[in-house]
Amino acid sequence: MFDLGELLKYPFDDPKWVEKLLIGGALSIIPIISFFAAGYSLESMRAGIRGEMTLPEWGDWGEKFVQGFILFIISLIYMLIPGLLMLLGGGSIIGALNYGDMGWGVAGGFLTLLTIVAALILAFVLPMAMAHYAAEGKLGAAFEFGEIWRRIKSVFGQYLVAMVLFLVFSSIIGIIGIIPLVGWLIAIVGVFYLTVIFANLVGRLYRQG
Repeated sequence: MFDLGELLKYPFDDPKWVEKLLIGGALSIIPIISFFAAGYSLESMRAGIRGEMTLPEWGDWGEKFVQGFILFIISLIYMLIPGLLMLLGGGSIIGALNYGDMGWGVAGGFLTLLTIVAALILAFVLPMAMAHYAAEGKLGAAFEFGEIWRRIKSVFGQYLVAMVLFLVFSSIIGIIGIIPLVGWLIAIVGVFYLTVIFANLVGRLYRQG
């Protein structure tokens, strides 16, 4: 099992951690510009794949932007199936309301449930898919489902714990963000910090797999 304490504190070993996290937090909240922050997180994932626990440097901005855009495309493709199911489910529910047909309503409810299940499964697989892309350097690697699932199965317990912890810490940061004035700043930097360390962890789990 990974060391949670070590994971949480390693960024602070970097003498420039304040600067790096502030830059990433600021970039991550701006549409399109956030691709730079996503590319930085991918570099953190690649560091994890190499077995390193280090904060990447800010630099090579063009490459970061391109890599962040590719991660956006991968995420978009992964969410196409839940998106289509959601549209079908919504259409069925509207049909039930318009025509009073229970069959439409049942179909809409089933498709809505299927949407939730598909979204959860794909969201669970997506980080490891990104790690496989990070390791292979080709877009198609993110959709090599057999290899991706094999990697997940080999470290399933740790991977599941990592996903749960990410959700828990994200929720905590969200609550902190409610605090007036300073809360939103802490939340912006905190979310970026959490994304970076989680990316590194997934990279190391990929390496173990």
